[in-house]
Amino acid sequence: MTIDLTVLSGVIVAIVGYYGLLFLASCARRRPPQNDTRPLMVVFVPARNEELVLDRTLASLAAAAYEGEWRVLVIDDASTDATAEIAARWAEREPRIRLTRRVLPDAAQGKSEALNHGYGLVHGWSAAGDPWLDGRAADDVVVVIVDADGVLPTDALAIVAPYFGDQRVASVQVGVRIANARTNLLARMQDIEFVGFSWLVQIARDWLGSSGLGGNGQFTRLSALAGLGGAPWAAGALTEDLDLGLRLVGAGWRTRFCHLTHVDQQGLTTWRPLLRQRTRWIQGHYQCWRHLPRLAGRPGRGSRAPLLARLDLALYLVLVVTVLLVTFTVLAGVLAMVGVIGVQNDLLAGVPYGPPRRAVELALSVLPLAIFLGTYQRHSAHPFRWYEVPAAAVLFTAYGYVWAWVSLRALLNLALRRNAWVKTPRVAVSA
Repeated sequence: MTIDLTVLSGVIVAIVGYYGLLFLASCARRRPPQNDTRPLMVVFVPARNEELVLDRTLASLAAAAYEGEWRVLVIDDASTDATAEIAARWAEREPRIRLTRRVLPDAAQGKSEALNHGYGLVHGWSAAGDPWLDGRAADDVVVVIVDADGVLPTDALAIVAPYFGDQRVASVQVGVRIANARTNLLARMQDIEFVGFSWLVQIARDWLGSSGLGGNGQFTRLSALAGLGGAPWAAGALTEDLDLGLRLVGAGWRTRFCHLTHVDQQGLTTWRPLLRQRTRWIQGHYQCWRHLPRLAGRPGRGSRAPLLARLDLALYLVLVVTVLLVTFTVLAGVLAMVGVIGVQNDLLAGVPYGPPRRAVELALSVLPLAIFLGTYQRHSAHPFRWYEVPAAAVLFTAYGYVWAWVSLRALLNLALRRNAWVKTPRVAVSA
C-alpha cells in the first residue's frame, strides 16, 4: 500500500507559511498606541478554592501603578476553603476591592457562569450609577480577567489602557508567561508554548485585529460585552475565552494583542493534570467550530468582520487539526522506513536534487521551530543560553506531540458527550 502525502504536506506548509507571513508583516506595525485614554479598569478574579494563590494575586493588583481608576471584584464560586475569607480581608482594608459570593446550586458551574455573574453585577452598577464605578459609562469601563493565580506587572493597566483609545477595539489580550518555568522541564515546555508559539501567533494576528483572547490577562470593554447580551460568556463553553473573541470579532469589533506586558500564571508540573487541562482546551476549541458557518457568510449576513479577519479566524479554528496531520505524516514516514507501507510525496518535485533541495528541506524542517524559539528568547523572562537552544528545540518538538494525544481524547469526549469543566490545580506560593 502506498500513501500519497503531497496534498497533506502542502496544507501543513501553507498553514505554517501563512503565519510566517503574518508575523513578518506585523513586525512593521508593532508601535504601541499613544494617547491619554484611561478607562476605569474593573478586574474580575474568579475564584473557587484558591486559598493557595489568591492573597498574592490581590497583593499584586492592589499595587497597580495606574493614573486612572481601578477596581477588583473577587467572584467566590462556592469555595469550601479560605478563599472568601482572604478576599473579605482585602475588601475590608481596600475599598476598591469587592467580594461577591455565589452559592450552590447555582455556583460551581464553570468559569463562564462565574464571569457572567460578575458581568451582571458590574453592568447593573454602571446603569444605576453606583459610586464604586466612579460614575463611568459602560464605554469607559474595561473588564479585566485575571485568574486567581495570575500576577500582572504593576504597570500593566497603564500599558494596555491606550489601546482603548481606538473605539473599534473591544478587547486586548496580553501575553502569558509561566511564573514557575524553572521548576522542572514540563513547566519550561509550557513557557516555550505560551511565550514562543502563542506570542508569535498573537503578534501576527494583531495585524488583522483578530487576536485570540485567553482566560487570563484579558481586557474587554464593558459596552462590547453588553452588545453580546445578558450573558457574554457562553454557558457550558470549555474555552469561554476563545468563544468570546469569536463573537466579538463576528460582531464587527477588533481584538488586539499587547506584547509590551504580560501576566504570570502557574504552570503544571506533573503530566496528569496537564493532560486533563489540555484535553479541555482542545475540546473547547472543537466546540467553537459552530462559529465556522457564520464566519463563512458575507459581512452583514452572519458576521460583520472583514474578509481577512474571518479567514484568519476560520483558519485558527481548524489549526487544531494540524497537529494530527503532522503526527500522521511522521507516523507514515516511520512505517515507510520499516517497509510496512510506501509513501509518495511530490511536494518538492519541482526542486532540483542537490544543495537547492537540501536547503528547502532544511528550511521546512527547522524554520518554524527556529521562529518559535527566537520569539521565546526575545520575550521570555528566562531565555536559554545559546548552547542550550538545540536541546530545547528537540525537547519542545517531542513535547508538541502531547497535542496529538489530547486531541484524540477530546474527540472521544465529544463522541461520548462528556463536557465536564475540570479546575486546574494550584500549588502554594508566598505572598
